[in-house]
Amino acid sequence: MRTHRMSTKLLLAFLNLARVRIGVMVLVACAIGFILSYQGEFPLYRFLWTLLGTGLLSSGSCALNCYLEREADALMPRTSGRPIPAGVISPAVALAYGVGLILTGALLLWCHANLLSAGLGLAAVFIYLVLYTPAKRVTWLNTSIGALPGAIPPLIGWASATGQLEAGGWILFAMLVLWQHTHFFPIAWLYKSDYEKGGFRMLPVLEPKGEKTFALTVVTAIALLPVSLLLCSTDTGLAYKFGATLSGAMLIAGGIRLARHPSNAAARNVLLLSLLYLPVILAAVIIDRYGMQFGTNLHAWLEVMNRWT
Repeated sequence: MRTHRMSTKLLLAFLNLARVRIGVMVLVACAIGFILSYQGEFPLYRFLWTLLGTGLLSSGSCALNCYLEREADALMPRTSGRPIPAGVISPAVALAYGVGLILTGALLLWCHANLLSAGLGLAAVFIYLVLYTPAKRVTWLNTSIGALPGAIPPLIGWASATGQLEAGGWILFAMLVLWQHTHFFPIAWLYKSDYEKGGFRMLPVLEPKGEKTFALTVVTAIALLPVSLLLCSTDTGLAYKFGATLSGAMLIAGGIRLARHPSNAAARNVLLLSLLYLPVILAAVIIDRYGMQFGTNLHAWLEVMNRWT
């Protein structure tokens, strides 16, 4: 029984190190790019391999980020329980784990998708670890730097499906850059004391009243709406137009409420709305692409997957 508990604890620690919740959003973004861009019969195998490779790259990046920031994590109450500062996983094991995930993810994308998607994935890893991670101690613009690798997953999906990067993929990239600002500024506000203890120069740490933080939350939410509607010129339909407009308007309303009446509750509301945004966009893209044939296609996919088992 004790061995079983230790194994479960270790498994949970490795999942924690990989930041699975971040990975889920990465996969949603990647899926949007893939599904929106493919033409003809849906390549299910390549789609699943693309998600797996992208997920491993994301998990490996998060693990290495935890390795690089282990000393700062130990200083912040929010992160002091993470596997490395808590002593559950050693720094050396975390380093090997992160590198292994990244190499495996890139190899899967190269072998089962194409070199372009693998290259984009490695570019995201480089920007995240080499540029964004150290920038957090230097400038509050680290949020904008960190938005770049976070906006690459839909490009990975697009490149995997088509073998090239087209206008629709870059629109998704721009959407994700803006969305991450709207998503992260409330987080930075909620945990500004933690970031200050860790030595991170987040905007709310530098301006405790939060005027610029709230203003930028609203501005990026407002900019996200027209940028998202640019996708209406691609292979999208009524569901996407409705979903993007409604979810974008709700983000704007949440941001304005936060700016007018700052509170932790208002910040959490914007955070929740931002977490719902990408799944809404994915659902809208799926509805537009499949329409009435979704049930038939889903049945065919399930038959294919049953043959795997």
